[in-house]
Amino acid sequence: MSLLQEFLFDPTDRKIPLDQPPLENLPQWGHWIETPEYMVAIVPPGHLEVNLCSPLNLVATSFGLTQGVAAFDSARLKPYKATPGGFDIVPQGSTYRSVEDASCFVVFGYSQAFLSHSVAEGETVELLPGQIFKTHWGLSAAIAIQEFFDNGQLGGAFYLESVVTAVLGQIIYQRSTLSQRFKRPPEFLEPQLLKNVLDYIRANVSQSLNLSDIATIIGLSPYHFARAFKATTGIPPYQYVLQCRVELAQQLLQDKRQSLAEVAIEAGFGNQSHMTTVFRRVLQTTPKQYREEKGLPGNCISIG
Repeated sequence: MSLLQEFLFDPTDRKIPLDQPPLENLPQWGHWIETPEYMVAIVPPGHLEVNLCSPLNLVATSFGLTQGVAAFDSARLKPYKATPGGFDIVPQGSTYRSVEDASCFVVFGYSQAFLSHSVAEGETVELLPGQIFKTHWGLSAAIAIQEFFDNGQLGGAFYLESVVTAVLGQIIYQRSTLSQRFKRPPEFLEPQLLKNVLDYIRANVSQSLNLSDIATIIGLSPYHFARAFKATTGIPPYQYVLQCRVELAQQLLQDKRQSLAEVAIEAGFGNQSHMTTVFRRVLQTTPKQYREEKGLPGNCISIG
């Protein structure tokens, strides 16, 4: 069962008056996907008036230029500009006030617990309010989320967790109480550690996998594990998991007694629709067509 919950809110009135106490819940604007520990939302362009005391650690990045006036945890509004690839940071419990003409933007929201166990390896960490100006990876993160929404949530919860963790790691490295001593990830995984990871993934590929469980196997935070895995193998963990699930589904499809829905669940996909989306992207065919063509099972990539 997927951990992701999806919501689509009608953003007709996007105004939280500045002359009233700040809102302590997130305004329901745009297209949301959330889990108990984090959320991601895409908010369409338009005029905004925001007055918020944030219930989560918020990180926002825009697809285009946004201008107006804003105050990060301050009573004084100042001229404000957000450019593509930059980030606005609003820590949990801090305030954000603005009047702005916004482009389409992405908001990442993190629980405090997610900060500690996903990136900081249990250390106490707080984000610092304010802005990070244009980066080479900011717009890429926004585009990755847009494609995730547009492509039927390809990669599922594992992929989304990978993206939100990578973004958070960069924010902690650049604008947090750990910025000056944040441990850089190892460049590569040692052969035995990599073997342990691959064995675990293959043994549990039909189950609901996440970065935290896999990283625990080798004693790293999810953020550091994901970066080291990609440096060692050339692909991110979610992509390896997806390829192994495709291989398993190819094998299961040889038994025509199993329905497509049963194959999808046994191979670790959220549902039949998700499996079909992945097959189209990876194999340029559907599970039904693959079964009818009696194709040979593919191979999970070999690493190391």
